[in-house]
Amino acid sequence: MRSHTILLSTLGFACAPIVASAQTDITHAQQEILLLEATPIGALPPIALPMPASRNHSYWAFRLQAGDRESPGESGLPAFAGGIDFQYRGGSVIGITGGYQKRDCGLMGGGCGGHTLFGFRSRINLMTGGQTFGSLFHDPSSTTTLGGEVGFGYAPNVVSGMAACSLDFGVPITISFGQTIRIASFLTPGIMWDLNCSGPESPSRPAYLTGFGIGIQQLGSRGLDVYLGVQKIYRRDSGFQIGVSVTYVRLP
Repeated sequence: MRSHTILLSTLGFACAPIVASAQTDITHAQQEILLLEATPIGALPPIALPMPASRNHSYWAFRLQAGDRESPGESGLPAFAGGIDFQYRGGSVIGITGGYQKRDCGLMGGGCGGHTLFGFRSRINLMTGGQTFGSLFHDPSSTTTLGGEVGFGYAPNVVSGMAACSLDFGVPITISFGQTIRIASFLTPGIMWDLNCSGPESPSRPAYLTGFGIGIQQLGSRGLDVYLGVQKIYRRDSGFQIGVSVTYVRLP
């Protein structure tokens, strides 16, 4: 009986590293990408600058976003979130975001679940002009808006108990056409840092990113906008992100 006990114990100790390895067999490069893509900056689709509005009023906007990003593993990284934005005097915007991202179970093993994500973003209108590009299409109602943005993102317990922190700066541009229903095309180039918030094993370094997309503004209601966005982070093993954003502006 004692020999059987010793044999089972030996097999248990021998198999434990194999099981643990199967559950957490993630390279340092994959871990770095998962942290980079875990906050709202990398997990959610890009979105256009808000429509220029009357400077006599300030506006509250409500936002829903959902998307999926290619993972360094076998599965994707689907995420969804909600947010509230405040547009001051029809121009610059500050907003908060909260949501959830599902982990790549093919990479992290069964029962992997997901993690929450949170973010803060400020967008400043640098320039709003008339038909700078719209003149090419002979549309006198077109507008071109150039802005600057800064955002911060945080996601706890992303991989191996590590949290993700990120900071980004961007220069978004939006071109809108049309009268009753407006078509908005947008480009959101920028740079982000995966900040060192989990110790020396997650060093900070920059990565360039570009987002682009198209949307329909004033869809059935003056305050309802729908956008389709795509984003690429220029880091090895980081795939594309595609998603949909819906915003509703509470007009006075």
